[in-house]
Amino acid sequence: MLLPIINQTVAEPIRVATAIEAKLDAARLRLTNTQREPLAHIPVRTEGNALSFPYPGEPFGLAYPLAVPGFEYLYLWADGKGYTSRARELLLEQVLAHSRYQRSLEFIKQYQRKGVPLADALSHLDAAHPPAVPESDSCLQSLQKSLLAGEEATLAVARYRLSRIGWREAFLWGVQLNTPSLAVPTLHPPFNQLSLSMADVPPEAWEPTVQQAQQERLLVKGEQLITFDIIRQAMEQPAPLLENLLSRLQRVISLYRGRIRYWEVLSDLPDSLNQLADDLKTRLGLLGTLCERLRALDSGMVRLLGATYSLMQQRAVYDLLDCCVEQGVPFEGVNLHLYWHDFDLLDFDFVVEHYGDLGKPLHLTLHLPPADGDSPGKQAEWLRRAWLVAMSKPFVVGIQVAFNMLAPATLQQLREWRQVWKHSAPP
Repeated sequence: MLLPIINQTVAEPIRVATAIEAKLDAARLRLTNTQREPLAHIPVRTEGNALSFPYPGEPFGLAYPLAVPGFEYLYLWADGKGYTSRARELLLEQVLAHSRYQRSLEFIKQYQRKGVPLADALSHLDAAHPPAVPESDSCLQSLQKSLLAGEEATLAVARYRLSRIGWREAFLWGVQLNTPSLAVPTLHPPFNQLSLSMADVPPEAWEPTVQQAQQERLLVKGEQLITFDIIRQAMEQPAPLLENLLSRLQRVISLYRGRIRYWEVLSDLPDSLNQLADDLKTRLGLLGTLCERLRALDSGMVRLLGATYSLMQQRAVYDLLDCCVEQGVPFEGVNLHLYWHDFDLLDFDFVVEHYGDLGKPLHLTLHLPPADGDSPGKQAEWLRRAWLVAMSKPFVVGIQVAFNMLAPATLQQLREWRQVWKHSAPP
């Protein structure tokens, strides 16, 4: 669900220019609120090498996948503090550099006061002062140093927290499976939780896998119980929609009652929920009915809602989840999908903290960078950093990744990390 446009009463557009890129791509610019949630569709036009868009109201931020040495094409975000209706032209690299410097500085100061050792982060930040006069090379250098400072600080804070709370024995190291033929004992260690799709594979096909998981004492999560496509197919049947969906719940849960701990009631939020009815109140009522039926079928399960946050895909779901909480929809956690290309590490931390404000435990499904021959260690290193940050947050129950996206070297690294982290502080 994209956020509504706040105000478009100002006719004169805002322009975003660049001195680095040959030409900005209108399809890649993202306008956000100050919590990094994408705003509803705002028309962006190309004007020469620049972009323009209607003034979206105060405050607003913007994000763009700018190429910074060492960070590839990640979406970098300027939080919008200080933008007003008078700021008619923004230089992309300048606003990104200033915003990231200030945010890295605030983050470092916040945790310095708490006694976190941040010498490495400070050394990067000292070299990151944005130039007073905007020059493309100087802004890019400042942005790179601020990004490094933010990453170093985020990792230092995560290590500090883990040194105080110790090894989280119950933290879920999860893996998503897309075929029942995989031998479960080969997955443990490092994984202590399996996620099984009830949409990609007939639910009954997972019976041998569930039995193996029980023998290995692994937790099991049932995902994609009801998806966008399943709702669409149910709408084409002669029986009423709710009756079709409740019948599916009855059939699938009866197969694994008492053996699958976590169930993702509804996946593909917000798109799936939007299909259920025309108005939000009715949608939430139907979702509540589905959740209540699940509890009646298996009183020991933990009910999750599956949602995606993504700048690239322009998917904002916080307000919808917050509405579910406020309206008392009975569920116990969120399975939040996050994509590597949407963040650097400081923004990953920011978004996870933001969704933690929902007050519901988070299960993170991480979509990994590809494991290519040019950078064989890139996937493992990205996963190591994200895992450290997530494990340091008590409201994050666990992380899972898709088995078919893991490089063999990354899987081996996971095995080694689990053993090392269990007996000493994470590196």
